[in-house]
Amino acid sequence: MSTAAILMMIIAIVLVWGGLLASAIHLRRHPEPREHDEPDQ
Repeated sequence: MSTAAILMMIIAIVLVWGGLLASAIHLRRHPEPREHDEPDQ
C-alpha cells in the first residue's frame, strides 16, 4: 500500500468513527422525547 492510500484510509476511519462518537455523545446529552411523554413548558 502506498503512503497516500494509508493516509486516506486513516482519514476515512477517523471521519466515520469520529462521526459515530459525536452522534452518540449528542444523543446522550439531548435524548429524543418519547411519544407518550408530554413536552416540558
